Parts: sequence; C-alpha cells; structure tokens
Amino acid sequence: MTKSSQRRAKRWLGLLLALFLGGFLALGVYILLWERPHPPDAFSKNMFVAEKIVQSQLYEIGIPKKDVVILRSTKREGETVWAESSLRVEIPRSLSFSVVEASFKQSLSSAGKSFSIQSMQKEKTLQLTVKVMDRVTHRLTFVHLEPRARVAIVIDDLGEGGKLSREIVGMDLPLTLSVLPFASHAKEIALEANLKGKEVILHLPMEPHDYPKVRPGEGVLLNKMDEAELLRQLSRDIEAVPHIKGASNHMGSRLMEDPGKMRIILSDLKRRGLFFLDSRTTPQTVGFRTAKSIGVRAAEKTLFLDHSSREKDIRERMEELTRIALLKGKAIGIGHPHPSTVKALKEMIPKMQEKGIEIVPLSELVE
Repeated sequence: MTKSSQRRAKRWLGLLLALFLGGFLALGVYILLWERPHPPDAFSKNMFVAEKIVQSQLYEIGIPKKDVVILRSTKREGETVWAESSLRVEIPRSLSFSVVEASFKQSLSSAGKSFSIQSMQKEKTLQLTVKVMDRVTHRLTFVHLEPRARVAIVIDDLGEGGKLSREIVGMDLPLTLSVLPFASHAKEIALEANLKGKEVILHLPMEPHDYPKVRPGEGVLLNKMDEAELLRQLSRDIEAVPHIKGASNHMGSRLMEDPGKMRIILSDLKRRGLFFLDSRTTPQTVGFRTAKSIGVRAAEKTLFLDHSSREKDIRERMEELTRIALLKGKAIGIGHPHPSTVKALKEMIPKMQEKGIEIVPLSELVE
C-alpha cells in the first residue's frame, strides 16, 4: 500500500471512530435525560387513584374478576396520552343498581374535585362514566346475571309480635310473609312489611280433618258453612290484614279437599285480584287444580323447610329445595318463624344465590 493510501485509510478510521464515540455519547445523554423515571404529572397520579378506586369498589360489592370483562383503548388529548378502560360487569340480581351507583359516587366524591362520575340507569343496565380532570378514564356497564332458577320463600304463621317477627320483617331479602288474620300484631306486621318492600299474603285459616281438636284460630273457614257464610268470613279475614297480594291456606286438610267450597273461596279471591298458594296440607288437595280451572293465578308449595326445627335438618331441606329449583327452574319453600329457620335462611340463601338462584316474591312464580 502507498503512503497516500495509508494516510487516507487512517483518516477514514479516525472519522468512523469519532462518529462512533459521538453516537455513544448522544445515546448516553438520551438515556440520562429521557429514560430515567420522570415524576408523574397530576393527571397520571389522579388516574392511578381512579383505577384503585374502581378496583376497590368492585371488590367491596363482591364482584369476582371472572365476572368482569375489560377492554382498554388509547386516548390522546394534546400531548397527554392515556388508556381508557371499558368494563362490563355482571352482578347478581340481589345487588341493586342503586346500591352500586351510590357506592361508586360516594368513593369518588370523597377522593377530591379532580374526580367526577356520571350515571345512566336503564331497565337492564347501569352505566357509570368516571372522569379524571374532565377526561374519561373508565366506562363501566353493569348488567344483572340471568338466574338459573327462581325460588320463593314464604314465612307462614306470622302475626304475633316479638323480636323474631321483627327480625324476619327486617331481613334484606324478598321474602313473602304470610300473616294470620286476628293475630295480636297482624296489622302492625303487615304494615311494617309493606313499608320495607316485603310481599304480604293472607294466611287463611281453614278447617282440618281433626277439627275442633285442632283449631286453626280465629277467622276459620269451616266445611259446614254455606256460600254466604263462607264469603262473609272470608271478607272479614281479608280486611284484617292490609296490603295483601294473595292468600294461602292455614291447615285446611278437610276444606281443601272439597271442590265446591274451594270454588266459592277462590272465585272471590279472583274477583279481588288476589292469587292463591296451595300449601298442600293434604295429598288430596284440590286447591291448585280448582284455581287453575277458574282462572285464578295460583302456585303450589314445593316443600316445607322446617317440619323439623333442627337447624341441620332445615339446611338439608334448603339444599333439596335448591336441587329441585335447578332441575325445574323454580321452587317454593315454606318456613315458619322459628329461630333455627331464620338462622338457616341467613346461612343458606347466599349459597343458593352463588349457584345462580334468584330469591323472588311469591307473586313472580304464580301461574
């Protein structure tokens, strides 16, 4: 190689080395100035808070992650870029939209002025829009899970006062309360139940086979009564319990087997717009069949929950009610105001709901 060629090669090598060192230096400066963690701006901080609030509220109302579908999309406003989250949340029917809405609004309002929430409630959905510094960060759509089955739970023999009756009336469940006419606190319990949104029906005393040895109580409808007597007594019984939506038989193993007498009673219930629950206190009952034949809305008991007052036995009966409901799509259980029954209901109903069963007022299951 000539000396001039060697000089040119050295110049090119020096130039390449300078370029390499310059690029390496520029990269170092870039890393130092840009790639180091920057303190988050106010919007980013608040958006992080909003995300935590949304997650904690879903946890607080008992929503598992499997019931939440999340889609994130990139949004840009000027130089600000963020991820907007759209969530579809399935909730049990026992959890009302108003409770969800109130919970989110309270949490976000207490977080500060940078946060706001808008709501739109429709028949089947609740939509919540969360904003941070007037930018939408979360869109939540809540929908009620379709139940696998529906169950009505009727509490019979109510009408006497006491702590247990007040506890039943105050339970946060759509129980149907069946009240005996002329019991000492019948009107009081019916009025209180109606105020708390409970469905009330008349627990109609009817003659059993072993009457008068076994007495159903004041206001009883007897097999020996003619039509006028039956209707007079029925009218007095109905007037004794306010806000009733229907009636069920209390005892009545004899009267419920008489098609003629039942036709008189059921025709009057139809005229008043009331439904009828056949408690099936006798295998030979004609109540449900007669009601259907004359166009009365009616239903039949599936099973009694507390023939035994032992809590263990009541839980087993509720498990059986659950199996029947999941098999047939609906079921009706009848219980009574016993401490063991109330305790079993509180324990077992959440388990029924976890299996997709909705607890409904009796009127939703009459045909």
